[in-house]
Amino acid sequence: MQALFENTRTDQTSFRHYVKQEFSKIRKEITESAIEDQDFFPAPDLVFNDALFLMETLFISGIPTPDIRWTEDGILNFKWHLEDGVAMLEVYGDGLIVYNATLNDERPDEASFTLTDTASLQDCLVRLNRLLQ
Repeated sequence: MQALFENTRTDQTSFRHYVKQEFSKIRKEITESAIEDQDFFPAPDLVFNDALFLMETLFISGIPTPDIRWTEDGILNFKWHLEDGVAMLEVYGDGLIVYNATLNDERPDEASFTLTDTASLQDCLVRLNRLLQ
């Protein structure tokens, strides 16, 4: 499951509304998949709450909107495709976020933090901004 968000919303309120609508579509797809496949985990509300907070934070920070994919093990992946690699944020739903960026097949730049750890979140946003410029 993958969602492609447009970053054309000019204000935070309309962007938030748009993201909530898109997350609602993803939830529906996940619920249907969970019914069809016993190995596919349904989406906990906490994952979407954390993802919404993170999307708003990315929007405010001017970071381009990522591709979003739901994995079978219950994680939302935010992914940016770079010229020479990929950057990802994984949203686990318990406040845990894992950052990973791999460039030119080098050793990945990795970090994990909770959404309440504002210093680590800010550091991650700086890293993403640097990569995406």
